[in-house]
Amino acid sequence: MPTSKSSLINLSQYSKQKIEVLFSESLLLKSTKKSRASNGIVPIRKIAALLFFEPSTRTRFSFETACVRAGVHPLILTGNAGTSLEKGETFADTIYNLEAMRPDLFVIRCNSTLDLNEITHQLNVPVINAGWGSASHPTQALLDTLTLFEKWNTLEKKKILFLGDVKHSRVVNSHLELAKILGYQIGVCAPDDFLPSQDSLKSFTYFKTLQHGLEWADAVMALRVQKERHDSYEFNLQNYRKSYALNSQNLLGLKADGWIMHPGPINYGVELEHEVLADRRSLVLAQVENGVFLREALIRNLLKE
Repeated sequence: MPTSKSSLINLSQYSKQKIEVLFSESLLLKSTKKSRASNGIVPIRKIAALLFFEPSTRTRFSFETACVRAGVHPLILTGNAGTSLEKGETFADTIYNLEAMRPDLFVIRCNSTLDLNEITHQLNVPVINAGWGSASHPTQALLDTLTLFEKWNTLEKKKILFLGDVKHSRVVNSHLELAKILGYQIGVCAPDDFLPSQDSLKSFTYFKTLQHGLEWADAVMALRVQKERHDSYEFNLQNYRKSYALNSQNLLGLKADGWIMHPGPINYGVELEHEVLADRRSLVLAQVENGVFLREALIRNLLKE
């Protein structure tokens, strides 16, 4: 029976060397996407079960595309509709029944009611965490840093500012793990209600104003305001846009060779304005593109082990 070491649930299990090899393989796949056979990159011909119990566009289609490029056939479950989940079957029972059909890999996106660590130890094939409640999203953090690695060739001593709903961001949680491995610094700028606990805040460099944060940063990552994860917070859009949203005017404070990012989906007019995507420093769509190759490299690696 596998341990979490043969899966990807959290990034703390990965070494710097392993991540950099994964980056190199991702960029190789990207550079040879039209000439794979001549470069010895062959289809794997296995089966992956992609279980998206929570909504997704980028992550789901990215994994599906990655599977097809790798020669892995994806079996896809999206939400409850049309499945036995509508009849009261649990997520866990769904997974165990699907494992009996013998896929070679699971990709699972779920809320916090499912314990991915526990599930992983019960399965006989690798599992990839494709977004677990507000806990973690390791492949998103990896594709973010791959996109910056492609520009910088290192993350060592670089400074990334996370802007907005840090408290509920599984992406930030995974970046906290990854920053310790790759040696980059994390800053945050957010309203008080969007900040993590005081103990957690010690892991970041905190900026009270966006201006100071942008002056510090080598890259800025705006985060989606996750209204669905706030119980009773009275969100004031006008105040938020004034103090924390990215637009062409306040981005004058980001260095000329800095980078602009967002993990998606974007709430335009909340975290950033449409005009930001036209900024030459925007890597938002590059993140989406690189996500496919990062996930393909990860799938190939896990199915080789």
